[in-house]
Amino acid sequence: MDILSKLRIVFWGLVIGLWGIFMYQYINEDMSVLKRFRVGKDPLAAPASPAAVLKRNLQRPQLPDQPALQTQAQAQAQPQAAARPALPQSSLSLIRPGADIKEIPGGMMPEHSANEKTAIPVVHSGGEENYPDAPPGFAMKVMRHFVVYEEGPAVSSELEETVEALHGNIMLDLVAFSPWAREKKVFIFFSQSQETYRRITGRPAWSGGAASLSERKIYLYKSEEAFGILAHELTHIYFDSFFPASSPSPLWLSEGVATYIQSERGFSTPAWLSQNLALLQRGSGFKLGDLVRIENLQGADEDNVRLWYAQSYSVVRFLMKLKAGDAFYVFCKSLREGRPAAQSLYQAYGMPYNKLSSLEYAWRYDLKTGKISGVNR
Repeated sequence: MDILSKLRIVFWGLVIGLWGIFMYQYINEDMSVLKRFRVGKDPLAAPASPAAVLKRNLQRPQLPDQPALQTQAQAQAQPQAAARPALPQSSLSLIRPGADIKEIPGGMMPEHSANEKTAIPVVHSGGEENYPDAPPGFAMKVMRHFVVYEEGPAVSSELEETVEALHGNIMLDLVAFSPWAREKKVFIFFSQSQETYRRITGRPAWSGGAASLSERKIYLYKSEEAFGILAHELTHIYFDSFFPASSPSPLWLSEGVATYIQSERGFSTPAWLSQNLALLQRGSGFKLGDLVRIENLQGADEDNVRLWYAQSYSVVRFLMKLKAGDAFYVFCKSLREGRPAAQSLYQAYGMPYNKLSSLEYAWRYDLKTGKISGVNR
């Protein structure tokens, strides 16, 4: 090896080393909370009675008919079908509910309104932000990434550690999508009971939580679903803000990323996810070209909605694991700039991913074997 080749190696080694130091310093403070993360201790969960556990195991939750709100697909129990199902043609028209605050029924996550999918401006150095007042009976605590409002005399240290650790976990995947999170905070309102939650939000009895993405507010109450809802909705706030209002994140991508983070980083896998992944492995699901065009889940039965969520999650997981580096970020950035999905896919991942049918073939093969991404090994 001549001296010129050695100098090239030394030069690029220095460049890579400096880049690594920069990235470490950039995210070190956000990642430092991970060592305190306690998966087994969830201050957001209420203890479940044996009767409630039995009822949950025997019955699938039914969502009430709320046509005026238009924030969740109507749940209609249908037998599981081995054949590939299809959502109704009306599901190919965009639905964006007008209400900025949307409902979160237990066990399901609805799509979000156009008003919520707005870019979050970055606060310049020295800028100040006014925080909402605490509701009566709530304590307030300003933290690094959140302002937490908890019902009671003080915000518990367990809740503080949990939400900051969850933020750190989410940033492992989304730090590039939400640089504003270093300067702007998310507001979390945590009630000790459903009664208090309904009093301060005006939500109906079946609502498991509420969120406003544009105002960065999440409302929760102590329940078994609370931690999963928090992880899911934080992901929407962090990820969807990457896309401008003129080019909002595609519904499949938004919900797929949120379900991925909820499961992989929030350790709150929905109970219905595994059985629907099993259906996908057996060949069920939607053609990928149809999946990415669906922007309205209203009117679809519960089985189809959950299968759609599971497939969106699985495709997103495949894309995030498919190629090391910033390929997934490049894919999302290209979509944000208005390019078609197939063109964005090729720009980020190269051949053979030059069309959606190629991605579908590879994803389904990997779903059964794990030989491409290594996800299922």
